[in-house]
Amino acid sequence: MTGFNQGNDKTLIDSQTVVLSPKKVDKGELSEKIYYECFFCGKRSGLYTAERRLCEKLSGDKFYCSFCLRHNLHQKSNRNVLVLSLRSIFAYYYYEKYLYTANRELWISEIMDYIDAHESVGLKNPVFVYDTDSFLWFIDFSKVGKSGKKIRVNEVLKTIINMLVCLNLEHHIPSVKTGKLYHKIYDAIMKFYRNRYRPEDKRMLIPTLKDCGAWESKKFSFDWSRDFLPDKIYG
Repeated sequence: MTGFNQGNDKTLIDSQTVVLSPKKVDKGELSEKIYYECFFCGKRSGLYTAERRLCEKLSGDKFYCSFCLRHNLHQKSNRNVLVLSLRSIFAYYYYEKYLYTANRELWISEIMDYIDAHESVGLKNPVFVYDTDSFLWFIDFSKVGKSGKKIRVNEVLKTIINMLVCLNLEHHIPSVKTGKLYHKIYDAIMKFYRNRYRPEDKRMLIPTLKDCGAWESKKFSFDWSRDFLPDKIYG
């Protein structure tokens, strides 16, 4: 602290020693980061004690990540939500067009631009919610239907087609059969729309380019491309 004593001609500054003592920290708030897998979206989240307690309190018996809790995806109504991702295509671009090729056809910045473009298009549809940490889309089918206050399922399909168009597949993979890829997605969307159906081993809809004209090298697998995450690109 400093004080000012003013005389007739000059100002005197009185100095005072300030003793700094370390702040006491609640050890319960500082601990090792522990990773949890979300029961709904499957995302692995590294949480410290404080955040973990909040998530556990809201989750109940099963653990849900903060994103799913924030968007009420831990409730029974989540049966109406389809989880979709095009991250397998991002993985194909990253590994086959950037990392595993002698002559790079795409650069990281270009792949990021495609991802950003597909996000921008998807968010134009109000029943689509996006998690940038996992490349996952959450489509709320409780708002999709034929009544006056719901959007038609065709609007969902149109949004997904527009997101695919953003990725410029036919330019980067001339042999790709976009019709086959679209029909994969169409069949899955319609089954979920009509019956809320997803296969037990594939609860999330993550279409790959398998059997759609894309070449699969020995270093790449369409199967594990479904698990591609942002840290591969963004670090």
